[in-house]
Amino acid sequence: MRAFTVLLFLALSGKPAAAQVFLGVEAGPDSFFKNDGAKLDALSDDAFAWALSAQISSTTLYSVFESTAGEKEILKHLRHGLYRQELITLILISEKTAVPFSKLALELDREGSLRLLAKKYGADLPALFLEAADIKAVADAQTPLFLEPPVAEIRDSSSAFTAEIPGAAGKKP
Repeated sequence: MRAFTVLLFLALSGKPAAAQVFLGVEAGPDSFFKNDGAKLDALSDDAFAWALSAQISSTTLYSVFESTAGEKEILKHLRHGLYRQELITLILISEKTAVPFSKLALELDREGSLRLLAKKYGADLPALFLEAADIKAVADAQTPLFLEPPVAEIRDSSSAFTAEIPGAAGKKP
């Protein structure tokens, strides 16, 4: 009994290992009871690019990007680091001033602000920014429509079933 008490005391008084790293994967007693359903990725850049290209006319996208694949151009610039509203504002500046989007994107990297860029081309930035906010709100609301449907969970699968063949019970082939 005395040895058990000493071992119990040592086990309870130990500190966690300093080199222990949490890898994001763990199993505990509640691992099998959690009911975390599949969640939609509402921030998907792909879905937003499709939703935005549905909001802006194809004529505008073609004239701005000089390409027939506007959603690919939108996605390319989103992945390059442009924010969504900043991207829409640049599209509007390009549409109003007839300056190619690629030139505006390069100048934005050099200038550093939309204000200087809009001032350089004589665009009304506050009005364009408000218009971009309206377009972004509609595109954000429609983004879930362009997401891939979630994969069905095993318990929700309708492919597992049993079939009974009438009249075949007990007969051997």
